[in-house]
Amino acid sequence: MYEDTTYEIILERMLRNVKENSPELDTRQSSPVYTALAPAAVELQNAYIELGWTLDQMFAETAVREYLIRRCSEWNITPHPAAKAVLKGEFNMEIELGARFSLGTLNYVAVERIGDRTYRMECETAGALENRELGAMVPVDYIPGLTKAELTEIIDSGSDEESTESLLDRYLTKVQKPSTSGNRYDYYNWAMECDGVGAARVFPLANGPGTVKVVISDAGMSAAGAGLVQEVQEHIEELRPVGADVTVASVTEKAINVSAGIKVRTGTNLGTVEHAFQAAMAGYLRKEALDLSYVSLAKIGNLLLGIDGVEDYFDLLLNGDAGNVSLNDEELAVPGAITLEVAR
Repeated sequence: MYEDTTYEIILERMLRNVKENSPELDTRQSSPVYTALAPAAVELQNAYIELGWTLDQMFAETAVREYLIRRCSEWNITPHPAAKAVLKGEFNMEIELGARFSLGTLNYVAVERIGDRTYRMECETAGALENRELGAMVPVDYIPGLTKAELTEIIDSGSDEESTESLLDRYLTKVQKPSTSGNRYDYYNWAMECDGVGAARVFPLANGPGTVKVVISDAGMSAAGAGLVQEVQEHIEELRPVGADVTVASVTEKAINVSAGIKVRTGTNLGTVEHAFQAAMAGYLRKEALDLSYVSLAKIGNLLLGIDGVEDYFDLLLNGDAGNVSLNDEELAVPGAITLEVAR
């Protein structure tokens, strides 16, 4: 707002005012007047910069994270904290609750017995990265007789702390689409209030009058685990109007396989291109999530052209076809196999 109020402009205005009021005074660069006003002009420029920044913090769409959180708190919206992953652990014997195990760089602790020699294993580190790794674990402390300790299934995916973009989206949704009397926005907001939910879609009258279906993804924009689905179901049950029959379900992941021939600049590494393209595609699909009704062939082509070193592409296919990939209302597109070949 004050981008044009620079040091030079402020100083020029100050010197002009001096000349208008006291024409006899010397205002040249080496004069005492100039020397006195120049530092003040610097400080005034800094004040205008701070004022512009302060004005930005008054509005949710331009506020930095700290002040966005303050604005959201006025609407009882808080960022979802990072959540720990919970996986199924299978053993050759019964173990004590609290027993700790290691897999890769992460540690897991037995928190609940859920079956014969089967336990809920909670990752000690909150967040989504690496939480999907399955396989054999090593006990942190020696356990006599233990010959098998294996993570076999993800029960609840871990999630990172809610991003600023996601928090802003929830804020704008609540402000611009007010919920009341159990309307569809009520169910959307109730689902999004739960830690670990990344996206939601509401289907009024899903199974006839008085029924509502809510489909959710986890914070990583993947299929929601059974534990998260149950948590959202219970939360909505506490808030829904009397008589409403609510069903909460996970989205269904639909893998988008991409194959294409590409022309690259000399010296460009194919592996680097594939890695960058996969990251760009994953970012795009996560951002759009349930807003997509189809995956556009043209959009994927643009993503490919945007990768450093790629000059052109040909024979681009999505799931084996040279066309868009349709998604039904409960499907969520996720990256599949990426196959790129360099033109000779």
